[in-house]
Amino acid sequence: MMTLSEFLAGVQARKAALGITDTPVETEAMRNKGGRRTPEKRELLRRAEARARAAEKTPVKSYY
Repeated sequence: MMTLSEFLAGVQARKAALGITDTPVETEAMRNKGGRRTPEKRELLRRAEARARAAEKTPVKSYY
């Protein structure tokens, strides 16, 4: 069985091989802009954001 550390090391190696960096600009460029989301998924994202705000947490950035 693979450990989490081994898995994450593999992820980082694949990202490096593909030239993917974890900068905010790169992350935003890869983010799904939500143009084809269903109304149900949009509502799910709205509720998730509301729950995060109610818990005084920073919500994950999403487009809906």
